[in-house]
Amino acid sequence: MAKKNLESGIMTAAEKLFIEKGFEATSTTDITKMVGCNQALVNYYFRTKEKLFQQIFSQKLDHILSFMTLESNQNISLFDFIPQFINAYFEELSNNRKLPFIIINELVINKERRKFIREEIILKEQFQNYYSTLTRLVKAEIEKGTIRNIDTSDLLLHIISLTVFTFISLPLYEDFFLKDEVAVRNYVAARKEEIITLIINGIRVN
Repeated sequence: MAKKNLESGIMTAAEKLFIEKGFEATSTTDITKMVGCNQALVNYYFRTKEKLFQQIFSQKLDHILSFMTLESNQNISLFDFIPQFINAYFEELSNNRKLPFIIINELVINKERRKFIREEIILKEQFQNYYSTLTRLVKAEIEKGTIRNIDTSDLLLHIISLTVFTFISLPLYEDFFLKDEVAVRNYVAARKEEIITLIINGIRVN
């Protein structure tokens, strides 16, 4: 197997196992058995299981950062931004439905993971520019009296938590109510519109 294909195969197998079993319960032996290679090759390409996880994690975080492209000079209001952000976020997670599981599992139980994500996302210039622009949009609406006084971080966490829960709940929706793929897509689309409405109505001053 070519080097690039082998590396990709190891990462694919590791990601599947990390999602299914969690980081701690997954051994490099489990990964090598799934790929069909020896453990020395995993160590050669990635050095440790931790380094392998970080590479997968970074790759997933890059997907998240990829749609944070709001420019500081873009003529957009907060009420345009919210649907734009939620639509992009839903599209990203719809294409990577297991992404919330691999992130949430580790962020909740592992303080070092939270430190890692802060360094890999929060402190990056791309995110900082994005956050500054969003803060400007929020402050502009607060000053106009169109929305209540809300911190930018609170707004982002509201959006992220509601969106992520949609995808965390998908296995329950599928298995409890015996829903097929068409029903799942309709559920996701309906949740997206509901979240847009909830977020905007939740901050707007009547």
